[in-house]
Amino acid sequence: MNYGQKGKELLLDLKRSDFIPPYNDETVRATLDEINLHFDELSDQFQASVEAHTGEMPDEARPSFILHDAAIRRNKRCLLAYHAYRMEKLKRLRWDTAAALPPHVRSLLSEAEVDFYTGYDQLVSNYNSSLGGLDLNANLQPPEEDLIEVRVVKDGLGTIVTDTCGEISLDLGTTHFLSRGDVEHLIRQGALQQLDGEETA
Repeated sequence: MNYGQKGKELLLDLKRSDFIPPYNDETVRATLDEINLHFDELSDQFQASVEAHTGEMPDEARPSFILHDAAIRRNKRCLLAYHAYRMEKLKRLRWDTAAALPPHVRSLLSEAEVDFYTGYDQLVSNYNSSLGGLDLNANLQPPEEDLIEVRVVKDGLGTIVTDTCGEISLDLGTTHFLSRGDVEHLIRQGALQQLDGEETA
């Protein structure tokens, strides 16, 4: 049997993906089944060796014990790494978009991951609202200037009301000088493109 192959496949899925691959429930379950198989084998061998040798493990049984124990530990590390990586990606997504889970991302997640994102979003939102108007999603990077030039690259944004410039209609292809704090969330979502000053409309 090729021990550890299923756990390795999970990590290779992550490596090949630009964001996160669809949750691989089948391979996760196969890895858990392999852990259970090793654990059962380990338990059976231990029980047999104890009964046959008055409570002492014979030297000839030690390599098998070591093999099964190492296989269990390796598969556990693969599963933990797989899920921890996906959770970190979801937390980063929440900070980057400050929005509800996009449908194209939701389709990649397990039910437990959707619940995790919803709970994490609620925690961040509750903490944000307790700060008395301070928006933790604004200005994740220190601003170099108060106003920035942006171009609208996504259709259907409609009109926004800003603190500094009043009501602005964000029509596709138009450019505007706006406060970074008013539009940074739209830049992170890809709806606006920040211009570097050399570009023209």
